Amino acid sequence: MNITINQSLKKLRREKGNTLEDLAEYLSISFQAISKWERGESFPDITLLPKIAAYYNVSVDDLLGVGKIRQKEKIEEYRERANKENALEVWREAINEFPNDLSVIGAYMYVLPDEEADEKIKVAERLINESTEEENYTFSALQTLCYTHNDLGEVEKAKKYASQLPHYMVTWSQIMMTLLKGEEAVNHIQSNLMSLTDLIWLNILNLAREGNYKSEERVKLYEYSLKLFEMLFESDYGFYYDRTSELYCRIAKCYAEMNDLENALENLGISVEHQIKEIKNPDEKHTSILINRHTVGKNPSANANWIFENTQEEIFDFCRDDARFKAILEKLREHNIT
Repeated sequence: MNITINQSLKKLRREKGNTLEDLAEYLSISFQAISKWERGESFPDITLLPKIAAYYNVSVDDLLGVGKIRQKEKIEEYRERANKENALEVWREAINEFPNDLSVIGAYMYVLPDEEADEKIKVAERLINESTEEENYTFSALQTLCYTHNDLGEVEKAKKYASQLPHYMVTWSQIMMTLLKGEEAVNHIQSNLMSLTDLIWLNILNLAREGNYKSEERVKLYEYSLKLFEMLFESDYGFYYDRTSELYCRIAKCYAEMNDLENALENLGISVEHQIKEIKNPDEKHTSILINRHTVGKNPSANANWIFENTQEEIFDFCRDDARFKAILEKLREHNIT
């Protein structure tokens, strides 16, 4: 177990606003001894720990950093439960137990449904106010506020929060790339490549939605994004099958708009196959040289129901009686993607 008493002592002293001499006088020892504790060059005698803890009004476990370790272990248990149970209920329970932990507040914010927009805004604003030294939480909260206010039709508020986020090129991810060396740099750059490809995918979806494009033009846009995923992953998309599945479904809808039965069914079938692969993908390393330091990983699909809902739209009515279309729906049902 990693004991971090030197870090705890420095943190507690700053919070209390006392000096080395204040604590030394209270303990009847030299301030030089306390200075060595804070530098990690030595440790307090075990008999002094209860007295130091009482001085700062904390437990001995918290003083030793053990309390934090146990808290992290418990939060990780909540995280594992959230992947298997009702995530919202799990994180409500977690936030009741750890109301001031930023990771718990952030997780709770993410699982709040759109119907609880007021609560989501309240939690996001709290996260911003309390995460002064944790910019990742701040940026996540700002992103949540942007989307939530936009969904509420409060576009100007959404723009205000968006303007507080950094530009693509001036981010921790990009700057860190130039500072790291060797294997650490390779891992980081490969993560960047996945994130950048994901950003291009997201931009293309928005471009296709907002631009006055014809159906065949949108097919080209989606196919361009597919090519990027193919170049990056080669074959083992892992979690990103979720992205390719959505793209093939959107292409199928474009062909349905053009009454092109064959292409509509072909792409819809591929969409379902990718969705099934995303659900079944194994925990193993990617094979592409661009991302082979990273694991394929598993993640419950966010798009599974979305694919099924799209097959129920009127646009597919012209092929609803086709045996191939029925077979696609049956495959969705077989894998509980309904």
